[in-house]
Amino acid sequence: MDTAPGWSEPAGVRVRVSAAADLYRRREALVLRHVAGENDRDLEAIMATFAHPRYEIVPTAMVYDGDAAVRQMILTQWEQLPRMHYVAEQVFHSADGLIVETRTTCPGTPVDMLSINLFGFDGDGLILERCYFDRMLFAAELEKVNARND
Repeated sequence: MDTAPGWSEPAGVRVRVSAAADLYRRREALVLRHVAGENDRDLEAIMATFAHPRYEIVPTAMVYDGDAAVRQMILTQWEQLPRMHYVAEQVFHSADGLIVETRTTCPGTPVDMLSINLFGFDGDGLILERCYFDRMLFAAELEKVNARND
């Protein structure tokens, strides 16, 4: 590996980005674009992040597989739930994907909860978002919103 003029490598040390580290960076950037699309309620931006769209909502045992099913699930969620905002608090990489600790809030409300989202990949392609959250906590948080609106 060539070095920039004026820079030298210590003897025996090669500065190089591993293929795995590069793949992890690309995957993380894709997931962050996905989350931004969810925050912006930009359905096309969300769908563009998938090589194959699939959501698994673990607490409800619901699976949405394929373009039409995922689009309908997202649109239904936007109709039925208050506007939510997601922040990737922590990101953990593995050989087959990312695990993201996600903070979910509803702007202007006291809603604030953590969940875990597993993003599965086939190479660079996002093929799964699997959501884990406390269903009872989520219901209690939504009650806070409903109480404010009454």
